[in-house]
Amino acid sequence: MFDIAPDHAIGLYAGLLTLPFALLALRLRSAARGVPGTVLGASVLMAIAGAIHLGLVWTHRGETITALLFVMNGASYVVLSQLYTWRWWRPASVALITATLTGYLGYIVLNFDTPDQVAIATKLLELTTLGLVLVPVRGETLRRRSRWSVLSVALPLMTMVTVSVVWIDDLARPDAQHAHAGAVLQATNDTASPEQVGAAQKLYDETVAAIAPYRDWHAAWAAGYRPGPQNTPSTHWMNQRYVDAGYVMDPRRPQGLVYANTKHGPVLIGAMFQMQHIGQFGPDPGGPLTAWHQHQNICFTPFGVEFSLMTPTATCPLGSIDISVPPMLHVWIVDNPGGPFAVDIDSKVVKQIDQG
Repeated sequence: MFDIAPDHAIGLYAGLLTLPFALLALRLRSAARGVPGTVLGASVLMAIAGAIHLGLVWTHRGETITALLFVMNGASYVVLSQLYTWRWWRPASVALITATLTGYLGYIVLNFDTPDQVAIATKLLELTTLGLVLVPVRGETLRRRSRWSVLSVALPLMTMVTVSVVWIDDLARPDAQHAHAGAVLQATNDTASPEQVGAAQKLYDETVAAIAPYRDWHAAWAAGYRPGPQNTPSTHWMNQRYVDAGYVMDPRRPQGLVYANTKHGPVLIGAMFQMQHIGQFGPDPGGPLTAWHQHQNICFTPFGVEFSLMTPTATCPLGSIDISVPPMLHVWIVDNPGGPFAVDIDSKVVKQIDQG
């Protein structure tokens, strides 16, 4: 779901290059020797965050307002990273980090930018910095209890809000290669040529004819297909022998069949071809019409139930595990609004079959 935007990579490099210089600055500055470690840690992280923002100025020079915000934000981070002995350093740092986080969330909600790995890493770095800034230091008695309260409540809340907004925004507005949540689409040409249209139709016709016997699920069972979890409107029946054999887009030996779970029993609605290895996309004779897709970062419970998509912080909900599967291509033999090779079957179609 979250890739590194080409125009953001320079920010990542700038941040990494700043790390040794930030550490060296602490070592050379005599005032740093009596400063608590949490404060020094926050200083280093703020310097890195500042470098990331300043590094992004060049690639956003055509966006005047955005570039100006990067300059102001980056410069403020760098300056504050060296003012850790200043009396008002803590409140100024908290204000800057909070404003930066909320400003970024507003930016992506308004669709001025899209989250990527660099942005997410920077936000996590800023949240960590905020935590270090709020930690009471030794010998501090004034407002010590209130600061721990803020740290234990406000920081988790800010983290949850940040992650949730980024997650929801990316799911609501996926890019062209992530048109289906959790699925990466194969890169193809934009418009199918007449030859590709013909090839796609040929693949469809051959697949429909080849899987016709499996309209009776007993025949599918006899051929070695076994159903997966059946707690959803439709279920993939996989043939492990065909999966292991590595047949590539063979209409006579599809790795999977898809059945609608109806009150009348399983109803065949499509076939699925699957490659053997993650990242290994199959041939697409129909170009954009037959683009393969790969599901990645899907969270499953130990019982095989899909729980959710992995969060931007690369974690699955408690009790579930991260699953990625090799590229696949569906061929739907029922009228599907998304087309016969769409990533998913429309839920309304499955519902109509169940009610039929």
